[in-house]
Amino acid sequence: MDSRNERDQQLPSVATNSCDSTTPGGVTESIAKELNECLCAIVINASTCLRMLSADPPNVEGARETARRTISCTNRTAEAVSHLRALFGETNKHIETVAPSRERSSRVAQGGTL
Repeated sequence: MDSRNERDQQLPSVATNSCDSTTPGGVTESIAKELNECLCAIVINASTCLRMLSADPPNVEGARETARRTISCTNRTAEAVSHLRALFGETNKHIETVAPSRERSSRVAQGGTL
């Protein structure tokens, strides 16, 4: 089984594990823990990317790969939130995954901003 399928199977477990708790506080704690782990990974990757770009000479290829991991973590977080919304009955609301457009990517690559 490839890693994408494994990840997709793990995402619903965020919501399932939350329902195993018997108290509202337990559910809230479980959800917060899962989302916090995703957000921490995003911050760590972004910090690593900045450190690689600040090196002399800059590690552009390493920074590029770290940016890809940051995007992946962000998408995983958005998917987890989407699963949680579905669990709690807000299925009509959909959170789109975050993917950089080619236009934004080229502006950043040329030293511009998003």
